[in-house]
Amino acid sequence: MASIRERVRADGGITYTVLWREDGKQPSESFDDPVQAEAFKLLVEANGGRAPAGWIRGHGFVDPSTAAVVADAPITFRDWARRVINSRTGVESRTRSDYLRDAERWLFPTFGEANVRVNDTIDTEAVRLWLVRMESATYVKGKNPDGTPRIKTVSPKTVRNVHGLLSSILQAAVDHDPQIRTRNPCVGITLPRVDDEIEDEATFLTPDEVALFISCFNRRTDQLASTIAYGTGVRYGELTALQPQDRVKLGHRPAVRIQRAWKRRDDGTYYMGAPKSKRSRRTLTVTSTVDDALDELSDMAAGRQGDPIGKRRRLLLVDTAGNRLHYSSFGDRWDRALQQALREGLDKEPTPHDLRHSHAAALISAGTPLPAIQRRLGHESIQTTVDTYGHLLPDIDDVMLAAVEATLTGIGTPQLRLFAA
Repeated sequence: MASIRERVRADGGITYTVLWREDGKQPSESFDDPVQAEAFKLLVEANGGRAPAGWIRGHGFVDPSTAAVVADAPITFRDWARRVINSRTGVESRTRSDYLRDAERWLFPTFGEANVRVNDTIDTEAVRLWLVRMESATYVKGKNPDGTPRIKTVSPKTVRNVHGLLSSILQAAVDHDPQIRTRNPCVGITLPRVDDEIEDEATFLTPDEVALFISCFNRRTDQLASTIAYGTGVRYGELTALQPQDRVKLGHRPAVRIQRAWKRRDDGTYYMGAPKSKRSRRTLTVTSTVDDALDELSDMAAGRQGDPIGKRRRLLLVDTAGNRLHYSSFGDRWDRALQQALREGLDKEPTPHDLRHSHAAALISAGTPLPAIQRRLGHESIQTTVDTYGHLLPDIDDVMLAAVEATLTGIGTPQLRLFAA
């Protein structure tokens, strides 16, 4: 495999150097254009990890026709997909890892060995047949209350997301210079609807059900964490990154600043960075109950100051060793609380993330406008809020029609005012 290394020159420009292993040495070739560097990298890999025939270092091909012959070498979808995903800019390492995981799980078994250069090996019919199989595919996610594996069917949303990944990979081959294939078979294909799937994916708890669930935790810190999660709607990575200094005031009201979150590197380790998006960096007013929970956790954090880790991070939520509260550790205790809640009459099986959904549902039931909910949850786009929670909005057709009718008939509301141009 070849790689591309970027180096900033003294004049501010960037040099793109292609590196590869050949006969125990590491040859290289430099370019000023990233597209040319990527094209040469493709040629090296298509030629078995060797410089393409006819290439003179620093000069290019001595015979231009040689490049055309080498450029016709097969490129497997597996290799091309990894190359496209790994070279994407503007995405976090966790997102890139998720793309690679989805490609390994859902795309490579069908398309992995297909030659991307040949349109007929991945055509519209092949994509449609793959979609049919995807719509009935299953996977294991967690365990049932009796300990058996929980088998789930791939949701329409996941099918659409993976189809989008497939389409972007093939479109990159169409847009590549030189062009690798001439068409993208994913364009124009009808995808499964997602209108009715949200209720199946998200579990919404009523305030009484939240209170019941919280009471089923044995640890006080877990009760406090769940109280804050439900009371603010923050994500788990944001919740577990909170520190005492994040407690602030907005006027006379208590509030909490969301300014950092835990992120996962490609190697599985975690680091603290900025929240998920620009809008995720926000300040949220909180109720007195949530403020009391934050106060209690702050007191616990102050008591850990003698611990080196506590001094360095002063996180509100930590494990028994004073480190980041790992999701799996909290999840194990969540599952035990769930079993207790089920014994006490709860007829739902929520996940920790469902506290965020339940927070949004409580705001909607109180008549909170969706743009305000978008800001509170830190959604980058209002469309995300609408797609996730729009089905919870009350039916207001009668109200709207009554308002229109009153305007037209003049009964109940003032007549429309006409303004001069």
